[in-house]
Amino acid sequence: MSKLIKKIVVLMMLITLNACQNKQNIAIVKGYQGDIKIEANFDGNRIESINILESHETKEVGEHAIKQLIDTIIEQQSLDVDVISGATESSKALLNGLQSILDKSNVVLCGNHDDLNEKLEDTYEYNYDVVVIGGGGAGLTAAISAAKEGKKVALVEKTEAIGGNTLIATAMYNCVDPELQQKYGIEDSEELFFEETYFGGHQKGKEELVRILTSEADEGLQFLKDLGLEFKPIIDNCLGGQHARGHFSKAGNGTDYIQVLGEACEKYNVDIYLNTKAQSFITKDNEVIGVETVRNGEIFNYYGNNVVLATGGFGYNVEMRMKYNQNLTGDLLCSNTSSTLGDGIVMAEEINASLINMEYIELYPMADVYDGGLHNSIPNVISKGILVNKHGQRFIEEDAGRDELATAIQAQEDGFVYSIVDDDYSRDDEEREFLQGLILMGHVKKADTIEELAELLDMNPNVLKKTIADYNYAVECKNDSQFHRLTLDNKIDNPPYYANAKTVTVHQTLGGVEINENTQVLDKKGNIIKGLFACGEVTGGIHGANRLGGNSFPDSIVFGRIAGRNAALMQ
Repeated sequence: MSKLIKKIVVLMMLITLNACQNKQNIAIVKGYQGDIKIEANFDGNRIESINILESHETKEVGEHAIKQLIDTIIEQQSLDVDVISGATESSKALLNGLQSILDKSNVVLCGNHDDLNEKLEDTYEYNYDVVVIGGGGAGLTAAISAAKEGKKVALVEKTEAIGGNTLIATAMYNCVDPELQQKYGIEDSEELFFEETYFGGHQKGKEELVRILTSEADEGLQFLKDLGLEFKPIIDNCLGGQHARGHFSKAGNGTDYIQVLGEACEKYNVDIYLNTKAQSFITKDNEVIGVETVRNGEIFNYYGNNVVLATGGFGYNVEMRMKYNQNLTGDLLCSNTSSTLGDGIVMAEEINASLINMEYIELYPMADVYDGGLHNSIPNVISKGILVNKHGQRFIEEDAGRDELATAIQAQEDGFVYSIVDDDYSRDDEEREFLQGLILMGHVKKADTIEELAELLDMNPNVLKKTIADYNYAVECKNDSQFHRLTLDNKIDNPPYYANAKTVTVHQTLGGVEINENTQVLDKKGNIIKGLFACGEVTGGIHGANRLGGNSFPDSIVFGRIAGRNAALMQ
């Protein structure tokens, strides 16, 4: 059947199905906090409006997410949209309710049919010095770095906005900082940073890449500061680390990183093309000379002297996850954006690129129990508190590696645990405000006594009291004889007390395309694929079998800078 005939058939079906105009339909679905009553109004095969008639979702998170999602659905005339990170249950409830309404009314949205939106596949060609694929932290950094060398740079991003996983990350940046660390009495060095990263990854990373990461992280931090990113005057441990070298941006998440990097792209005249999906490399004589993309059904070829691949990992792609690790099934929660599907890795493999460490996929052990996100939970329990199971008992040293923590949490009854902290957790007004928000949303329980906290958690108060007393004694003695925790800095003895339920979530894929010290992509024989560089989560061989918390940001920035600079200067 020809494309024209297909279009006519589909169009006639839609006309028949939607002969009655201005349908009004209602659905009631279960949300995160209770029932949500949804009304959708149609004009033919178009959604005219979506109204929430009743909702019990939290104003700050759930209701805000639903409003944002409604705007996207109406704009795209499709339910094929990303859920809002941090409000997954509310988002899914809205989408399920709308799908129910569509099914009842036999309405088929135009946006759900590629045939109706199909355009002639005209090919458009653009020439640049450097082409960057992917608009997350690594790709933006690479684009800026190439542009700062005076090159004409294009960045293509498949989604409707820049940011990627960087946007939803918790934004701790590991870096040895003698001046700040000495202020807090912290002894550290680049060598300790290297050893903790390399051995923490079970020596599965490429030593030369780990050395670059740990030795150039300070330059990456200064790069961000020079662009205008502000950091708090504090430093702390990150999950899986035993030395406090984590720097916090003002926002405490990836939004300010992306804002600053996006503004720098504008300053340095980087041309950013959104909704532009890379689908294959353009090669000539075994050299990458560009990338073929598709946007709105049309083909756009971007040619460059060099191409930088920065498309992220494959954490959201269940099929691909299970190809390399059969234990990571679809029932596991995932903290990634839904666009994290491994597209770039597949593209690279098609031109014989070497893949490394693909079986190593990080489970983040301290995620929100409801949606697997990172932002509805108390971070930094390493230095401020403890982990207990549902019975109020500690079960592991809290400063263990992320992989060890994840395995231990999965082994606990019902697969979740609680982090317990006291009022010393909050060091500034921003953290106190954040904590109060979590309490209002129901993610954190607050109590004036340990007994009251135990009651809120349905635990034996005597067990929880003993657990905390034993831990406090270990802090006094600087000796955790039970679990051998090394970071024993803070007692839990200053009320009120807080508890936050946590579970594991698929967080970061540690494998990807193999690169050398110059970020050039290698083929399966170890030779350089000319014209192709890579940085960020699309690469493998940096973190090995386990990532140190706080290392993903320096990974993106350090290797993004190298990739962009070399793509600009190397021919």
